[in-house]
Amino acid sequence: MVHLTKVPHHTLRKISTCGALGVGRFYSTQVQENTEEQQLSQKELRDKAIADALAKDEEITAKNKYLRELKSQTKNMISVLNKTPSTLIESRLQKLQEDLNKLPQDKVKQLDEELEEFMNTQMQLPKKEVFNRPWAKQASQTSDLGLSQKLNSTTSMSYTNKFPNLVPTADHKPFSDQELYLRHLAHSRLSGNLGSKLADIYRPRDDVKNPKDLKDTSISTLLAAGCHLGHSKAMWRPSTQPFLYGEYDGIHLIDLNETIAALKRACKVIKGVSKKGGVILYVGTSKHWAQQRALEEAATRSKGYYIDKRWIPGVITNYIEVTRQIKGESKIEVDMHNNPTDRKIDNELLIKPDLIVILNPVENRTCINECILLRVPTIGLCDTDMEPSLLTYPIPCNDDSVRATSLILGVLSKAAEAGLEERFANLEELKSSQRNFSTSAIASARSSSAASS
Repeated sequence: MVHLTKVPHHTLRKISTCGALGVGRFYSTQVQENTEEQQLSQKELRDKAIADALAKDEEITAKNKYLRELKSQTKNMISVLNKTPSTLIESRLQKLQEDLNKLPQDKVKQLDEELEEFMNTQMQLPKKEVFNRPWAKQASQTSDLGLSQKLNSTTSMSYTNKFPNLVPTADHKPFSDQELYLRHLAHSRLSGNLGSKLADIYRPRDDVKNPKDLKDTSISTLLAAGCHLGHSKAMWRPSTQPFLYGEYDGIHLIDLNETIAALKRACKVIKGVSKKGGVILYVGTSKHWAQQRALEEAATRSKGYYIDKRWIPGVITNYIEVTRQIKGESKIEVDMHNNPTDRKIDNELLIKPDLIVILNPVENRTCINECILLRVPTIGLCDTDMEPSLLTYPIPCNDDSVRATSLILGVLSKAAEAGLEERFANLEELKSSQRNFSTSAIASARSSSAASS
């Protein structure tokens, strides 16, 4: 049994309103979600479209850049081809035809069509460079030929007859590249040999890196280096009188004939010492960096030693006490090939140089005195203020000029290098003769043993 309860009208209105409001709220939420999905999809589409457009623009930009580079390369190749002699072009064409014959004919035909289309559509060359090309149009070729024949030009007929591919330009236009090239050739032929030429240029580095040999050294070479300039008359030593040529403006001049003779004698001495395996020491205490570099190069070239800072008193006479201040092994033994041996050497043993070359003997009087005490021969540059009797082999020369000292030092080091090479050659010859002798001795012993058996 159903009981019906009577509900007021305002209550029913309220319930119906609430139901309507609930349904409306649910509907509005669903619509809002659909709208957000549509907005999101539109944003993705828009981003995708923008990305596609950017990619397309980049592709077009890269294509245009490649096309520009290809055009530039093609123009350069055409310019080089226009200046290439016909003999070279024929050989290149033959090689190109041989390479094309190896490809299928359809690909060659397609390549020709693509090249023709590129040259006609993309390349905008001047008409004078296009009218006689096989890929150019016949109409443009005929019109250009007629136009070039109608124009007046100052180009002589001799050039046009000699160069049939030359395209003359009108008088009111600038010269073409071909005409400028021919004018340059004519100028080189007529006026290219005019003017002065520099020869026998002095380069200071040559005296250090690549010095002259004795046979290439002359009086003019010594004169150019300033070897003839001595000191003033107030500083003159009378013992240098045999070396003097005269005086000029209060300065003594050295006789370069005496210099070249003394240099030849010193070169023979240093060559003989180096050939026999002697120890050569170069001494030059000038503060100029060029002389120090020359000393280093000379010692390296002749496998010798050098002192370029300061001569320590007692280096020769008091060698034991001086070498005690050096840490580590101060002495090593080398063979005739200048290779170190494994034998130990007593540090108390005195080893003195066999020859000393002194560049500035006035400042190194202590070194000269030690050489005199221990009878070490010396080669020195003797200026007009130096006592020549203190040196074993004096060379009358200017010892204040870096160029003069570098020249003399280079000549002496080259002579020492020649002696070093002769020593090595003699050693190789000795070794080969010893090997041959041992081989022959072994063969004779074997033959004698076989005969006795």
